[in-house]
Amino acid sequence: MPQPAQIGALTDELVASITNFSPSTNAQAFKHAKDLAARGLRGYQYGRTNQFDVRAKLDGFDEKFRVLNRDDLANALLERLKELDKVSTKWTPETLSLLLQLSDRPVEKSNVDDLELLKPPQSPSPLTWAEIIADDPLDEEGIWESIDYAAESSEDEKDYRKREKARASEPTPSSSFTEEDSHLDPESYVIPIQKDALLDIRKEQFWRHPAEHQAGGALAEGNHAAKKSASEITELQMIREVLFMLAGLPTTLYTIDTNLREFKINTVFTLGHVVSLTLDDLLSDLGGIGTQIYRLRKWTGNNPPIPLFQTFEAAVMKRLAQFDSSLAGLQSRYLNPEVPVSVSLLELHNEVRGFAGPILQLATLVVAVMPTLSENPFLYLEALFERTSLAQMMSDVGLFQFFARIFLDCLQPYLKPIRIWMEHGELGPDNETFFVFMNDKSSEAASLWHDRYAIRRHLNGELHAPNFLHPAALRIFNTGKSIVFLKELANHHKYTNIAQDEPRLDFETICGEAESLPFAPFSELFGSAFEAWIGSKFSLASTVLRQKLSSECGLWEVLDTFRIVYLGADGSLLQDFADLVFERMDELDSNWNDRYLLTELVHGIYGAVLAPGQAERLVIRRSTTKHRGRSVKGLSAVVVDYNIPWSIANIIQKSSLQIYQRAFGFLLKVYRAKYLLQKVSWNDIQGLGDDSLSRLGLKMRHRLIWSTDVLRTYLTETVFASSTSQMEEALSAADDIDAMAGIHTSYITRLQDLCLLSKNFSPIYQAIMSLLDLVVDFADAHSRRPNASASLAKVQTSQQKRDARRRKLRDRRRSIIPTRQNSSDDGSEDEYDGDAESSTSHDAATSESLYKIQEQFDRLVPFVVAGLKGVSRAGGESAWEMLAERLDWNFKVRCS
Repeated sequence: MPQPAQIGALTDELVASITNFSPSTNAQAFKHAKDLAARGLRGYQYGRTNQFDVRAKLDGFDEKFRVLNRDDLANALLERLKELDKVSTKWTPETLSLLLQLSDRPVEKSNVDDLELLKPPQSPSPLTWAEIIADDPLDEEGIWESIDYAAESSEDEKDYRKREKARASEPTPSSSFTEEDSHLDPESYVIPIQKDALLDIRKEQFWRHPAEHQAGGALAEGNHAAKKSASEITELQMIREVLFMLAGLPTTLYTIDTNLREFKINTVFTLGHVVSLTLDDLLSDLGGIGTQIYRLRKWTGNNPPIPLFQTFEAAVMKRLAQFDSSLAGLQSRYLNPEVPVSVSLLELHNEVRGFAGPILQLATLVVAVMPTLSENPFLYLEALFERTSLAQMMSDVGLFQFFARIFLDCLQPYLKPIRIWMEHGELGPDNETFFVFMNDKSSEAASLWHDRYAIRRHLNGELHAPNFLHPAALRIFNTGKSIVFLKELANHHKYTNIAQDEPRLDFETICGEAESLPFAPFSELFGSAFEAWIGSKFSLASTVLRQKLSSECGLWEVLDTFRIVYLGADGSLLQDFADLVFERMDELDSNWNDRYLLTELVHGIYGAVLAPGQAERLVIRRSTTKHRGRSVKGLSAVVVDYNIPWSIANIIQKSSLQIYQRAFGFLLKVYRAKYLLQKVSWNDIQGLGDDSLSRLGLKMRHRLIWSTDVLRTYLTETVFASSTSQMEEALSAADDIDAMAGIHTSYITRLQDLCLLSKNFSPIYQAIMSLLDLVVDFADAHSRRPNASASLAKVQTSQQKRDARRRKLRDRRRSIIPTRQNSSDDGSEDEYDGDAESSTSHDAATSESLYKIQEQFDRLVPFVVAGLKGVSRAGGESAWEMLAERLDWNFKVRCS
C-alpha cells in the first residue's frame, strides 16, 4: 500500500477510536476531525500554487468573457495582467489564485466603469511663476534695486556690533511676579481632602466591604465578638446590580458558577424594607433569567465552521444586542431620569420578564437543538418553524414576529445553494448540508438525468433537508438537472438571467406589513411563497427544455418511429417487411436472417414514411436462439435495434427498448401464423379425399384464423394504439423530464403486462406461443401431401419470379405425365398404384396431425382463457378479460 493511503487509513482508525465518530452516521464531524488530525500528521501544511493552472484559469476567463460578448471586461483583464507581469513576484500565483477563488459570477456582477475608482488621484501640476506672481505680486518698494554682492568689510562687522548693543540696552517688559509673591506658601493652593466625603463614597461602593461586619447592637450590649450579618444596600443599588447581571457583566450581588454557567445570589446583601424570603425569590427569578441569557451569550462564541450555523449564531447575537439595548434603556432611565421615576425592584422584574420572554424561548430552543446539530444540521430551522407556527396559534403577535424573522433570516444561507443549483446547475464544494449531490460524475450523457445526480438521504431513508422543504425538494432537484441538461445542449447562455424576477422571501412578503397576526396559517403562507419562489425558476427551465426536446431533439419523431416500426401502426409496411422475412425463412437457408440484408430491407420499406434520418437509425441485429426449425419462436433471432439520441435516451431509457423489441417479436410471430394459414387454401383441404377429414381441416383452419386475428387485433388496437395515444397525451402535458420519463416508464410497464411479456405471465405467453406453433404444424401437415396446390409450393420459395417459374414447370410436368401413363399399360398401372399408396400414407399422416392439432388446441385455449380471466379478476387489466371472452367465444361455438 502507498504511504499516503496507509497514512489515510491509519488516520481514519485513529479518529474513529478517539472520537467514536462514524463516517456513515456523522460524516461532517468525522471529516472535520480527520482534517484536524491530518494537518498534524502532514509533513508540511502549505503547498505552492500551480502557476500554470492559475494562468489557464485566467485564459479561460478571457475566453469566456469574449464568448459572452464582454470584450470590455476581457480587455480590462488582459491589460492588468500585462501590467502585473512587469512587477511579478514569487507570490503572484498565490495572490491570483486567491482572487480567482473569491470571484463570484464576474460576468454578471463586474462593471468596467468601477475600475475608474481604483485609479490614484492625479498629481498636482508643477508650480509656475505665473501662479507665484498671482499670489505675491513683485511690486514692493525697492525690490528691483541693485544689490552690492561685494565681500563684507570690518566696518560692516562694527555696525553689526553696534546694533546688538543697542538692542541689548532696550528695557525689557515688566513681569507680573512681585517680590511679595516670593513669600507665598504653595501648599495654600492645595484643596484639603474631605475625609467624610471620601468615606461616604467608599460606603456607597458596597462591593468593597468585607462580607463580615461588626453589628452595632452587639457592641452596645458589650459583646465584642465578631458576628456575621447582612449588608443592607439601597434598592437602586440592587437594581443596578441586577441590570449588570442581565447584561452578563460581573457583579457583587451575584456570583457566576463557571462550571454550571449560572448565577447564584450573594446573600450578604439585603434590603431593609423587604422580607428576605420574598427578596430571595425575586432575585432567584431574575438570576434564572440571567442564567439562560448568559448561557446563550456563551454559545454565541463557538465560531461554528458551517455557514448555516454561523447565520444562526449571527441572528442570536442580533437579538441579544436588541435585549442589551432594552437593558441600556432601563439603565438610562434610572441613571439620568427625565421625569421622576419610582425605584422598584418588583417593577423592574415585571419589565424584564416582559421583553425577555422571546429571548428566553430562544435560549430554550438553542439548548434543545445543540446536542443534535452535528447529526441533523437543519434541526434548528425545523424548531424555529415549529415555534413560529405555535406562536401564531397562541395569538402572541410579538413572539410570532420574533421567531418568524429569525427563521427567515436563517433560511437565506440555505437558499443560496438552492439558488445556485436552480439557476446554474452547480453544486458547492463539500456542501454536505445540501440534499443534492453528484452521484456519478463520469456517467454518460444518455443517463445524465437518472444517474449523474442523486438526492441525499439519511440511513432511515428520510430526505436530508428540512421537513418544511420536503414537498418542493423534487422540483428543486429537477430544475437544477434541467439547467445541466440545457448546458449539455449548449443553450444555457440564453437563460442566465433567471434570477431577475425572483420574488422575495422575507417577513413582509410572506406575512404582510400589518402588526397583527395573519389569518392563514404560517405553514401555508410560507409554502405558497416558497412555491412561487421555486416556480420563478422551475417554470422557465422546464418549459425551455421541453421545447428543445420537442423541436430540436426530435422526441415526437422518435416516438412515431417506435409506433410505426415496433408497434405496427402502419400494417401495410409491417406486412411487407414480414412477408419478405418469411419468404427468406421458408427457403430453409441458415443465412435467412442476415443482418446486412435485413437492415437494407428495413431502410427501403420504412425510409419513405419515417422522418428524415430516422430510418438510418434502424439496424437489424441477429440474435442467437435455441429454437430451430419452422417454429414461430425462431423469429426471436430477428431483433430490430434503434440508436436512440442521448437527449431522448434520458426519457426513453435503453432498458425500454427491449420491451419494444419483445412486443414487436410477439406481433411478428402472430403475422407469421397468419401468413402460413393463408398459404393453406380451400382446395388444399378439400383435396384430402375423406369428407370427415376435410371438415376437420376446415374447422381447424377457421379456429386458427380466428385465434390469430383476435391476437393481432388485441395487440395492435387494444394494447398498442390506445396505450400509445394515452402516453403521448400525458407526455405533452408533463412538467419536466422526470415526469416524462416516469410517464414513459409506466407506459412500458403497462405495455409489458398487456403483452403478457412479464415473468408473472410467462405460462400464458408460452401457451400462446404453442398455439401459434399449431399453425405451423397445420401448414406443414398440408404441405407434405404430394397433390398440394401451387399455393403450398409458394411456401418453399423466397421470390415471386422463382415461384412462378416453378409453378409453370410443375404444370408442364403434370400435363406430360398422364399422357405417358395412358400410352403404356404396365407402366401406367405401376405408377398409379404407387401414387395411390403414397396418397393413402400421406392422408393417414395428415389425419393423425390434424387430430393432434385439434387435441392440443382444445387443451391450450381453455388454459389461456382461464389464465387471462384469473389475472384480470385479481386486480389486473380489463383488456385481458376481453381477450379471454373473444377466444372463449369461438372455442365454445365450435365445440358445441
